[in-house]
Amino acid sequence: MVAAGGRVELRPHGQLFRQGVLACIAFMTPVFIVLYVVTVPEGPWQAVIAVHVIATITVVLAGAAYFRVVIVVDPDSVTEVGFFGSRRRVERADIGSLVRAEIFDSSGFRTLPQLFVCGPGGSQLIRMRGQFWSALSMDTVATTLKMTPQQLDEPLSTSELRREYPGLLYWFELHPVITAGLFTLATALFAGALYLLFVFVDPNL
Repeated sequence: MVAAGGRVELRPHGQLFRQGVLACIAFMTPVFIVLYVVTVPEGPWQAVIAVHVIATITVVLAGAAYFRVVIVVDPDSVTEVGFFGSRRRVERADIGSLVRAEIFDSSGFRTLPQLFVCGPGGSQLIRMRGQFWSALSMDTVATTLKMTPQQLDEPLSTSELRREYPGLLYWFELHPVITAGLFTLATALFAGALYLLFVFVDPNL
């Protein structure tokens, strides 16, 4: 959407929301049906209801957060509002370069475009991934800022990007082992909290 003064609002791919909703329904429906069948006769069905409510609220909040995501660009600045509500505004004068690259996805067979808005030292300030943003949106950012992106010659994997252009990546991409450990710890804590909830409802477990 183009507003006065050349200001443009860009939104992520619309199909991501639909795919996310369908994936949640496809996962949650059979899981909770089984849990209700197992627990309703004489099990901790109250805990299942509590978990179901929490999961539903989480999905609704995630959907609302998705619709807050936007990149606003004008000739003088670019602003990103992230999924968790974070807001970052970068003035045109503080942008050193734009870098455009084709990055292999997790399958290793398909590449997706990415646009990096970088500072004078080459570090990433704002990043547009092809999973979320269209190539047209990336072109719009470059055109509105009146900058020509530097195109990396060859498609790169994430590991190659980490090795050759570390300034373009987030910290968790630079330290995959630590990231995996933190994710495992968070999963264990969540599972432990869930177990304690079931024990609280039914001490015989």
